[in-house]
Amino acid sequence: MRKIFFIIPLFFLACSTKQEVSNLTALSWHKKIQKDIASYNLDAADNDFMSLNAEHPTSIYLKRDTLILFLAHLQIEDYELAKFYLNQYKKQFATSKELPWIDYELLKISFLMYKNPYTNQDELNYIIAQAKNYINSYPNSKYIYQVNTILQKAILTKKYFNDKISNLYKKLNKPKAAKLYKTKIPKNSKPPYIPWYKKIFYW
Repeated sequence: MRKIFFIIPLFFLACSTKQEVSNLTALSWHKKIQKDIASYNLDAADNDFMSLNAEHPTSIYLKRDTLILFLAHLQIEDYELAKFYLNQYKKQFATSKELPWIDYELLKISFLMYKNPYTNQDELNYIIAQAKNYINSYPNSKYIYQVNTILQKAILTKKYFNDKISNLYKKLNKPKAAKLYKTKIPKNSKPPYIPWYKKIFYW
């Protein structure tokens, strides 16, 4: 019986504590998010951002906090959430002048997320298409050099990928399929880096 009386006050204490961190002003949520990020607690920052967005959907702090959370997640290489926040920023707040930078960052994230050079051809093709589209859309962008570098690295990776596929078909005694994927590897080029512990999973 004593345990019941002990648990009940704890339950109400938890509820009251939860209520204390809801229905805050937009400025209070903004300061909480800043504090979360400063203490490297991005899970709390994400939750507090959702509360800010839900309780104050027209707040002036949403734009700034969306961008800050993008940068915070990018810094720790949490690319999925970084991409999420940047896409939200693009949809809700971006100006036309910001689009070349945003689309470059989205392309860069896609490239950084591509970790397994010989396992996902669709993802690689998407990066190539994304880079070509960027060059067509923003030919005078100050990021055009970086985008061209990403494009050339992706194209070279695809060449090595196709060469792997061609050699595999040769081993399977399928010359027509091997010829279809046969590609010319540029001289003095290096294949994509693969850590030794991953190489055992490749062909």
